[in-house]
Amino acid sequence: MSEQREKYYTTGVFSGTTFLTLGVLLTIIGLAVYSWLQQLSIGLGVTGLNRPAVWGIYMANFVFFISISMSGTFISAVMRLLNLEWGKPITRVAEVITVASLVMAALNILFDVGQPFRALIYIPLFGRIQSPVGWDVIVLLFYLLTSLGYLHISLIPDAAVLSERETRLSWLYRLLRYDWSGAEHQVHLLESALKILAVVTIPIAVMMHTVTGWIFGGMKAVPTWNDALFGPYFIIGALLSGLSLIIITAAVIRERYRLQEIMSEKAFTNLGKILVVFLLGYLYFFLAENFTVRYAAAAEDFHVSEFLWTGPYSPFTWYILVSLVVPSIVLLIPSLRSYRTVVAMAGVVLPAMWVKRVLIVVPGLLNQTRLPTVQGPVADYAPTHVELLLTAGSFAGLALVLLLFTKLFPTFPVWEIFGHTKTREEPASRISLRAVFTGWMSGISVSSAFVFAWAVATLTLGEKAATSYSVKLMPTSVEVLVTPELVTSSMINLLSVVVLAGILAILLVREG
Repeated sequence: MSEQREKYYTTGVFSGTTFLTLGVLLTIIGLAVYSWLQQLSIGLGVTGLNRPAVWGIYMANFVFFISISMSGTFISAVMRLLNLEWGKPITRVAEVITVASLVMAALNILFDVGQPFRALIYIPLFGRIQSPVGWDVIVLLFYLLTSLGYLHISLIPDAAVLSERETRLSWLYRLLRYDWSGAEHQVHLLESALKILAVVTIPIAVMMHTVTGWIFGGMKAVPTWNDALFGPYFIIGALLSGLSLIIITAAVIRERYRLQEIMSEKAFTNLGKILVVFLLGYLYFFLAENFTVRYAAAAEDFHVSEFLWTGPYSPFTWYILVSLVVPSIVLLIPSLRSYRTVVAMAGVVLPAMWVKRVLIVVPGLLNQTRLPTVQGPVADYAPTHVELLLTAGSFAGLALVLLLFTKLFPTFPVWEIFGHTKTREEPASRISLRAVFTGWMSGISVSSAFVFAWAVATLTLGEKAATSYSVKLMPTSVEVLVTPELVTSSMINLLSVVVLAGILAILLVREG
């Protein structure tokens, strides 16, 4: 057992194929960086964004990356809470996907606003608790915080084993092991911490995708967006997109690192059963959405529907429908539901879900005939090479994070599969496992209380609340307020609370 365990702690080996893959990914990212610098220098005029198509492929990317982020920690948390042994080898892949995709989602927002300081400075200073966009930023930060904590704590036992090997990265593993020695009370604390974070993660993940749906559903002015179904619609879409990416990524890792005995075919067939449930759920929402629009036949919404089903975007709509129906049929037949077909069907679904995000964002904007367009009598949108390169760079960035992670750490939680092991060396870190967990939970708990108090004060006290706004709409005018001091900016205070609560917990808590 120990010999079998040891071979999975081999890290940092870069083969010729790895270097080739790194070269390709870094080339794509380099082109994306060049395109972004071009956009920062010239402005959003280098993109296809215009009036009324003020949102385009960047926003579609944001929604897509937010969607696949739900896969990771959410599915990993459910598997741990339900104690699904067959799913444990896949949990780490899922957790890394969550963290990496949330970072890519945030980057696409920076691409979309043109100048990054508009998001990095204006949102913290002028964030409004009443806005779904403000809530999206808050919940995204919370989800990233909990996902990082979840991944961080689950890595500690494996980092402790790796720290005993004399490699160039031993300093990193010693830093991440803290005071872990494999003692019984530490094992109990670790498992309890992961269960608590799993319970916390699930509602935050649901909030994340519900609020993202409300960004669209709350906009009455755009045809087909003002839909009460968008909250749950986005959740089921996120589960479908995320699980598809987990299946594909896990299959690549399984073949590349020869983990057939760890990631069994049964695990993939079980994931296929879950995938078909999400497929049928999403297909139901997809058909319900279109039936409602076409049966009610409200002029503008019907116009968008025609644009999607028989107009210039119709090939994409029918492609999405086929990509939902065919995998559903294949995966519903037990004799066809094998390892290879599950991976193949996930490969069919994933690109279709990205195309669906584009169709959510763009067509409704193009059919706002009440708004003038500076391009011509007919509104149009086509992404330029800058947008396409930044999109390719985003996906390459996600792949790069996954590749580097698999070279630095075991691709699955070895300590969960083969059991805990006591380390030979006495850890020298003054920071305890209890302090690390308390730090994460303090940041999450205290900041949650802060947001709750902020929301209640804003909604009940209105103008008297301790919240600063950038623009106040008046019946006959727009009044721009003075830039607030940092001490009066609620979102700045929120970020400060998260950091200070975590640091204080780490400094004050000691192993008991």
